[in-house]
Amino acid sequence: MFEVCVPATSANLACGFDVLGLALNLFYRVEVSSGGEGFHLYHQGEGEGKIKEEDNLFFHAVRKTWEKASFPGQGMRVKAFNEIPISRGLGSSAACIVAGVISANEVMGRVLNLSQMIEVASQIEGHSDNVLPAFLGGFTIALLREGRIFYHQLPFLREVEMVVCIPDYTLSTEEMRKVLPSSYPRDKVVFTLSSLAYLLGSIFTGDKEGFFLSLEDEIHQPYRGAKIKGFSEVKEYIQKRNLGNVAISGSGPALILFLSRPLREEEEEDLGKIFQSRGVSVEIKKVEAVEDGARVRKL
Repeated sequence: MFEVCVPATSANLACGFDVLGLALNLFYRVEVSSGGEGFHLYHQGEGEGKIKEEDNLFFHAVRKTWEKASFPGQGMRVKAFNEIPISRGLGSSAACIVAGVISANEVMGRVLNLSQMIEVASQIEGHSDNVLPAFLGGFTIALLREGRIFYHQLPFLREVEMVVCIPDYTLSTEEMRKVLPSSYPRDKVVFTLSSLAYLLGSIFTGDKEGFFLSLEDEIHQPYRGAKIKGFSEVKEYIQKRNLGNVAISGSGPALILFLSRPLREEEEEDLGKIFQSRGVSVEIKKVEAVEDGARVRKL
C-alpha cells in the first residue's frame, strides 16, 4: 500500500500559452492498494459524489500506463482526497492523471522513468504545461519537439503574493479552446513573445515589477476573458491600485492574482462584490507556489 500526492497547477500564466506552468499548494492525494479484481474508488473532497469509478481519469491513466509497459494489470482499491476545484483551470485533471500514472508505475515496480511517465501523462492530458509542474513542482517551461517533451524547472519569485478567485461555475478546456482564433496577426504574436521573454527575464533576475508588467498576452486571454465573468473588472481593479496583475488560471474560469502584498479585508470584499455584480459567487483563496512536485510514500 502506498500514497501519491500531487499539487494543483496554474498553466499558461498569461503570455505562456501552452508553455508555462506553476505548482500550487492544493493537493490531490490517493492511497492505493493493489491486488484482487476490478477497480474501486472512494472519493472525498472536491467532486465528492460526482466522481464515478467507470469513467474516472485516475483509472484511465492507470490502464494507459500499463498498456505502454505491456503490463497485464491487476485490481486496485483507491481512497482519493481532493483539494483541487474541478473544471476551474487549476489542474484537477492533470493531478488525477499524474497520480494514476505514478500509481500504475509503482504497482509495476517502477519500470518507467520520469521522462516516460511525463510522456504518458501528457498524451492523456494533452497539455504538458499542466503535467510538468504536477510532476516536478515549481515553475516549469515546456518545449515540444518531434513528439519529445523537453523542460526546465525553476524556483518561482519568492516575494510575490498569490490569490486565486474560484467562481461557482465551470468551463471545459475543450470549450475554451474553441473560442481561440485559428491564426493571429504578426503584431499580436510579437507582443506576446516579448511579454514571454520579459517574464522569463524577470523571474531569472528577481524583478517582481517586471513580472507583473509582462503578464499580458494577445493569444488567449482577450478571447477567453470575454467568457469569464469578472475577469476584465478584477484585472482593472488590481492594476489601478498598483497591486500587481491578474491572469486566467489554465483555461479558466479561475483567476490567479499575482500581488506585491497581501490583500486587505476591504479589497477582498471589493473583489467579491465585482463577482456578485456579475451574478457569480466566488471563493477567494490565498495560495503559494510549491517547489516539490508529486511525491510517493509507502504506507
